[in-house]
Order: sequence, then C-alpha cells, then structure tokens
Amino acid sequence: MKRPPEFLSTEKRFKIIPMNTITKTFIKGIAVGLVASFIKTLAEPPLQKIGEKQFPPNDDDLKLRGADVTHQPENMPPAVLAKEVYAKITHKELSYAETLQSMKIIHYTLGTLIGVSYVTLVNKSNFFKAGEGIAAGAAVWALTHGSTVPSLKLQGKVSEMPKSWWVWEFGSHIIFGIAMEQTRKAVNKLF
Repeated sequence: MKRPPEFLSTEKRFKIIPMNTITKTFIKGIAVGLVASFIKTLAEPPLQKIGEKQFPPNDDDLKLRGADVTHQPENMPPAVLAKEVYAKITHKELSYAETLQSMKIIHYTLGTLIGVSYVTLVNKSNFFKAGEGIAAGAAVWALTHGSTVPSLKLQGKVSEMPKSWWVWEFGSHIIFGIAMEQTRKAVNKLF
C-alpha cells in the first residue's frame, strides 16, 4: 500500500532550489557587515578610554566633530550627517534621541554595505583578506575617516584630531576588519 503524499520526504514534496552564488554572497555579506559593525561599536568606548589615558586630549580637542564617541555621540559623523540631511529636507532639527537612532541606522547600513563588498572582493581574490582582515580594516578607515568623512566636513581634519582619536577610531576599524574576516570564515562553514 502506498503512503499518502503528506508522508513523503521534504525533498520529494518540495523542490529544493540551491542558492546561487550571488544570493549566498549577499546573505554572507549582510551577516559579516552587521556582526563586524556590532563588534566595532562595542570596541570604541574602551579604546577611547585607553587612548585618552595614554594621550590625554584637552577640552577643545574633544569638541572637534568626530572626536568623542563616548560623551558626544551626537557629534559623530553619522549623527552630523543625519542632522544635516534632516534639516535640509524638513527645515527642522532632529531631537537628541532621533539623532542617536539615525546615527545607528547609518552606522549599521554602511557597515552592511562594506560587509557585502568585502565578501564579494574576497571571493574574487585572497589579496583582500590580507592580515586576517587587518588590511581591510585599515582600508575602510582610509576610505572613510581618513579621507571622505573629513572632506565632507562630517569630522575634523585628520591632522587636527587628537592622538587619542587615532587609538579608538583607527583601532576600532582594525577590529572591524578582523571581525569581518572571522565572521566570513564562520558563515562560510554554515553554507
């Protein structure tokens, strides 16, 4: 006697369609970017504390855009961008809470885009994962806070930033790069 169709194996009831490479890369990249962004966010405050202990900044140093993630998050580049764009569009000011929420959205969106780009590049060439992600972290810093962000006036000039800033901002990008590579390796084991 034959079994009714509801007792058929999953494989026989549903045609399993394997994911194509583009879909896998996109999903892996999203995971890589989100995890690395989260880890970078966790690393910044303790790195700032270390940087300020080793290289104590003065009060004027910390007033520069992008110089104080712990005590002035509303002055960080994603927050400054959110406030400027919102004001141009609505002719109103973002509240402090809305500014911080917008900053997180921008931070994680950019991190995700970088993660997708990283996974795509590493799939094409091992060159991009040099130093277990350290080179990628340094490159991300150079392309953002080292050039583009200050040129858009979302952050003070690199040459004017306090020495403590270098410890936490550059350091957190190195950690971001390492986190991307380690997350990529872990996700690759899943699929």
